[in-house]
Amino acid sequence: MDGSQRALEHLTAVAMGDSELAARSLHPANHNHMAADEPPACAEPGLPGLMATSAWLRLAFADLRFELIETAADGERIMAHVWMRGRQTGPFVVFPPDGRPVAFPPTGREFAVRQCHVSRLRDNLFAEHIAVRDDLGMMTQLGHLPPSPAGILRMAKWQITGAQGRAVAAAIAAAQQAADTVRKPADITR
Repeated sequence: MDGSQRALEHLTAVAMGDSELAARSLHPANHNHMAADEPPACAEPGLPGLMATSAWLRLAFADLRFELIETAADGERIMAHVWMRGRQTGPFVVFPPDGRPVAFPPTGREFAVRQCHVSRLRDNLFAEHIAVRDDLGMMTQLGHLPPSPAGILRMAKWQITGAQGRAVAAAIAAAQQAADTVRKPADITR
């Protein structure tokens, strides 16, 4: 399987939440550097972390998909330049490394942003991931930026009603449940 096919299979597994597809290309010690902005379970190595990231994204975005623009492979690295597309139908919760999580209410809007995913291979499996993402473009397309009076009111309502706290809890729970579902029985007992 060439680098393009491998990258597309891997990103399709994330978009679909397909753990069997993901397991075919993922190293058990895979490390996702981007998990610093995601729920805690996403930082777990290997399949549990990847499935947690998938669940977190799919909680916020319907019709999530990655479309390859181009790929390049150089020895132990694969770079995939992609379009990430979807529609925000659920709260999008971000987890700043040194701050409190923030939940952005669903807008129903579609988005399409370019991303570049770079993966390092070990034993011919994805072992390390880092990405350059257009988060500003995505948040602008979704209507969260720049802050508008309607957007500020929507965020204030989220906080006052407690919806933000429930959204944060739901994102953490969805990610943890996805990680737990694929964790090996021996890992659970530790």
